[in-house]
This record gives sequence, structure tokens and C-alpha cells, in this order.
Amino acid sequence: MARTTVFQEEMFLEKALLFIQEEGIESLNVRSLCDYIGCSTQPLFKNFINMDEFKKILKNYLFQYYQKFIDEVVEKGDYLFTKSLAYCLFAQEEPNLFKAIFMFEKHTSILDLEELSFFSKQYKCTKKAAERIFLDVQLYTHGLACQIACKEIIVTEREIKKLLNNMIKKFIK
Repeated sequence: MARTTVFQEEMFLEKALLFIQEEGIESLNVRSLCDYIGCSTQPLFKNFINMDEFKKILKNYLFQYYQKFIDEVVEKGDYLFTKSLAYCLFAQEEPNLFKAIFMFEKHTSILDLEELSFFSKQYKCTKKAAERIFLDVQLYTHGLACQIACKEIIVTEREIKKLLNNMIKKFIK
């Protein structure tokens, strides 16, 4: 009797993450993922109702991966800068995952509005000014990170830090 391999939901998510890192989100479909794993499409649909459900769960899984990356870089004492830096470094180190999370789907803000108090205190400004700075920094950082992820610009971590520091100083004036 042939041995049956059991495919669990977590395994499909892990393999999909690896697939996206290697091939990009634009290459992800049921057949390509199952070929990559070495199984038929049946096990995938035993774990997920359809591809839309899988992609929804996968997006959350990818965002958790991103959040772990971000948590290692962000410092509460310099939240605005380090959150922006982490976003750009993620684009640099994980361009295909960055694109999957932030470029092909609607996404949430890179900076949490609830955390405005961190940098309004740091930069000694009003909440209204902090919101303006927040939006400016978010838009600049996303543009920079997209260029990095798409290899439109090649920069070192030191250059990213300089760009972000210069930009934050200009927006705070």
C-alpha cells in the first residue's frame, strides 16, 4: 500500500512564502505552487476552500513574517526613523515579499496612527503636525522602498539611513 503524505495548512503557507521569495507573487497560482511543492492540487483544496481563501490567509501569513522583521529593527526612542528604515530594508532584503505585501494589493499604513504619540513627543510637535509629518514620511518611504524592491535604485543601508534622515529633517522644519 502506498504511503499517503498529509499536507497541512501551515506547510502550504511556508512553501508559498518560499515560492514567492524565489519566483515572485505574479507567478503564484494553484498549479505552480503545487508543482513547486510536488503534489497535486487536491491537498491544497482540502485545506482551503478556494484560491481566494488561500491568498487571504497567505497575505496575513506574509504580513506576520514582515512584522517579525520590522520588530527587530524598530526602536521606540526613534520610531519614525527606524520604522521607515525597517520598511526600506525589508524592500531591499525581501523584494518579492515586499511586492507581494505592499505593491500588488491594497495595504495598510506602514506607520500606525496610534503610535503618532511616539514621534510627536520625540520631535516636540502637536498631534496635527505629527499627522502631517507622518503622511509625508509614509509617502516618501513607500516610494523609496518600491524603487529599492524593483531594483530601480541600488543603495546601501548607510545610504538609506542618510536619505531617511535628510527627509525627516526637511519634513520637520
